[in-house]
Amino acid sequence: MAWSDIGSKQALVCEAAQLEYCLASLPITVRKQLPSHLSSYHQAIGHRGAMVIPVSDPNISGLILLSPERIPKISLVTLAGKVESLTLTQTDKMTLWHELGHLHVKALEELGLLKETSAYQHEWIADCYLTWRAAKEELSVDLAWQQYHRRNMSVMKDVSFMSHWTVPVLSQLLSRYKVKDLAQFDTFEALMSDFLPDLVEKDQDTLDEFSSLIHRTFSTRTSQSLPNYMYWRKPALGHYVEPTLVKLLGKKEASLWLQQQSMLANSVTETSF
Repeated sequence: MAWSDIGSKQALVCEAAQLEYCLASLPITVRKQLPSHLSSYHQAIGHRGAMVIPVSDPNISGLILLSPERIPKISLVTLAGKVESLTLTQTDKMTLWHELGHLHVKALEELGLLKETSAYQHEWIADCYLTWRAAKEELSVDLAWQQYHRRNMSVMKDVSFMSHWTVPVLSQLLSRYKVKDLAQFDTFEALMSDFLPDLVEKDQDTLDEFSSLIHRTFSTRTSQSLPNYMYWRKPALGHYVEPTLVKLLGKKEASLWLQQQSMLANSVTETSF
């Protein structure tokens, strides 16, 4: 059990195995906002590695429940008939930072930087927070890139993960700021105050088109060849997936793959940093 700062408030971070002890540490006014039965928490977290429950309180922003044994340590995807893998490092830390990021959404809304926040916006805000924390604490964006690749690999494997495909936003964040720039922001809210006014968000129709193109491109069950399918989205998708393909396949093979898919584009890469 640990407390973590969320602006002027705190979040209680708790492992599932210590749930009962953690709940007893919360004020009664907060506990009344949470499920009363322990089974409800275990049912809610399911097979996930973490979950966050926001609360309304002057001092406490929410409860983060972690289940470390369920946090994936490797990501897999099939490319050109071959299974490619990415070993994930510091996954417990990444998961915690992402969940803490969810609790910063309310602060951004209170500052007027965001209005009503969709579930998809929650996800990319949380990944932006992960990026900022990595820059602040490790003077590196390696973990941000790891999250970038993981998000890409998830949708390549199954487009149902589009709800967590934060890559279009992470791409802009990592293109705009170098590590030292990110680390200079004293708070996450200060970073977002600078970043959000120029952020280009994808509307749902655009995300749906990307989803369709991703499925057509990467699904192992797609047999019919349609080389011009969603051709107007291909350069942008090439831009988003190129860093991940280079990570998995190497630069030469990634370029060949993108050329075969008519997706060659000028992309931001990890080596830019």
